[in-house]
Amino acid sequence: MAADYAMAAELLAAHHISTPVAEIHGVLSGQMCADSCAFDLALSLKVLEIENEADEVVASLLKMLADDILAQLQAENYAFSPLIPDEDEEFGQRLKALSQWCDGFNAGFAGAWVRDDAAMSEETREVLNDFSRIALVDQEDEDVSETENEVNFMEIEEYVRMAAITVFVQNTEQYAGSGPLSVEIPGDNIH
Repeated sequence: MAADYAMAAELLAAHHISTPVAEIHGVLSGQMCADSCAFDLALSLKVLEIENEADEVVASLLKMLADDILAQLQAENYAFSPLIPDEDEEFGQRLKALSQWCDGFNAGFAGAWVRDDAAMSEETREVLNDFSRIALVDQEDEDVSETENEVNFMEIEEYVRMAAITVFVQNTEQYAGSGPLSVEIPGDNIH
């Protein structure tokens, strides 16, 4: 079952969790891509800075999201996608959510990375660096048209999607030796 952004946001709000859905999905995605493919609720709560123990409903949501992420990352059809608001939502909300997702991914990856940093491939380092740059984006470029902003956003979202899959393939044992995927880094359209 694919996760639904709006439903997850409502559930979290009902349980007084203010952490954005995109950030949570990013943290869980980074965790899955950092070697073990294993969901660790305690680590997730620590990285997300959710102080009190998550109640059963929130823990179940996180587990469901983690299962969904892993299934998408393992799918042969490259089905993985960051969980951000749908395209019918305001552009600024989607841009902020993608930024939060990238920041969350890096935090989740760092929290779950157990190997020596020297074991990290150069391509993984580049992706993490790019995600750090994307995480800093907080507003649309007012110097370009709405259409251009949408096109740039779609290109960056596709890059993020494929870059996460690449990091997963490079850093999980089940794919070791299968050869790296290659993703193109978009030009400096990140504003």
